[in-house]
Amino acid sequence: MKISVLGATGGTGQAIVKQALANGHYVKALVRRPEGLKVRHEKLEVFIGDARDPDIIETLMEGQDAVICSLGIPAAGTTRAEIDDSIKTDVCMVSTQLLFDAMPRHNVARIVLMSTHGAGSSNDGSDYCNWLRDLVKNRVYDKDDMEAFIAGSDASIKWTVIRNPAIYDGEKGRDYNVYTRITIDRSSKITYLDLADFAVSEVEEAQHVGQFLSITEPLDNKNFMASAEVAPTCR
Repeated sequence: MKISVLGATGGTGQAIVKQALANGHYVKALVRRPEGLKVRHEKLEVFIGDARDPDIIETLMEGQDAVICSLGIPAAGTTRAEIDDSIKTDVCMVSTQLLFDAMPRHNVARIVLMSTHGAGSSNDGSDYCNWLRDLVKNRVYDKDDMEAFIAGSDASIKWTVIRNPAIYDGEKGRDYNVYTRITIDRSSKITYLDLADFAVSEVEEAQHVGQFLSITEPLDNKNFMASAEVAPTCR
């Protein structure tokens, strides 16, 4: 497949690029800072630009089969002190609108978008969601807007939204579960590698089209698990 990846310099984005290449796909990667992408590969083409630029989006869609959008996450190595969340951001919302507009023109039907648990309908007022929304404020508000737009979008776009908990460096292949509804706490987590593996597999297999998914390693809290809904597959 030919896959475009937006947000390729973040920890999740870089892991997605590496996983897609490892699976034999051709990748177009959009970055703001080319030095932030540490991956080099004969099947990787890097584009520099802003995901809110319609011309960049058109270029990324040309000749592609699918898109993975990992925007709205700080680049790998960014410290909390370097993140200014006092300014409203719209990169996720605007880029998603542009993607959904451009995809049909280029016969690109499949898109996987990275969100966060606590955005949209997953904001259940739990301690975790309140903590997250206070911590990153405008970034999660942007995800809220993005998810609302997707929920009302054209049915011709085969989308999947993945909401992650805390992400950490660790080995690939740990157990994790996928839900359409679950309450999580601050111990919930998943590795960058497993998150990327799931995102790429969703592009390849399209098992959860039209679903908002929360993904996490197994939880020990039985109260949380009692109300959880495991995500059904499309196959």
